[in-house]
Amino acid sequence: MKNDLRFIYCAGGFGREVMDVARRMNADSGEGNEGTIFIDDSMMDGINFYDTQSFQFSSALALYGQAALNNRIVIANGEPSNRRLIFNRIQGYKLTLGQVIDPTVIVSNTALLAEGVIIAPFASVASNAQVATNVAINTKAIIGHDVFIGDHSVISSLVNLGGAATIGQETYIGMGAQIKEGVKIGDNVIIGMGSVVYNDIPDGVIALGNPARPMRKNIDQKVFK
Repeated sequence: MKNDLRFIYCAGGFGREVMDVARRMNADSGEGNEGTIFIDDSMMDGINFYDTQSFQFSSALALYGQAALNNRIVIANGEPSNRRLIFNRIQGYKLTLGQVIDPTVIVSNTALLAEGVIIAPFASVASNAQVATNVAINTKAIIGHDVFIGDHSVISSLVNLGGAATIGQETYIGMGAQIKEGVKIGDNVIIGMGSVVYNDIPDGVIALGNPARPMRKNIDQKVFK
């Protein structure tokens, strides 16, 4: 599997996890780790983070040029709304995101993965699943057949999405949640950790429990506060 990752946008905990995946991708392809750096606008240029350098986005553009960044950035932020904001900034420069997929991941040859997709170790994506732009799928998540996941959404570790489930845009599915086959979850939704979803969930709510029920509006659109 040839690695096309060179820039990880966001130097945080998830960023370190993505860097580990990038390094495994490099090892799997026989390439070295040279050239993979972080982009983080909250850090000073040239700061060493996780044994590599970090630059602000404007500085990375100036140093490397748009052609070098195109198809070589992934967004390592676990907050769906932040993923969208960063994506919009990158898109404003007419840059396309790359992908990072751990070598242990199983992806059906009939599944469709869009730009910017991150898939962490030991996850699986089954037949005819569609994973849209800038989606992050964390460790050991199971994406069933014919599932659709909308733009900028985050699927946490140990989530199980049953066949033909639909996940909207900018939606966060918490760790260990179980989504029944055929269920539709709307846009801008947060599904709480360990929840079991048997019925459709409308747009813009936070849903918790077993069975999961909408508890309140997702007004802040923030998972991590």
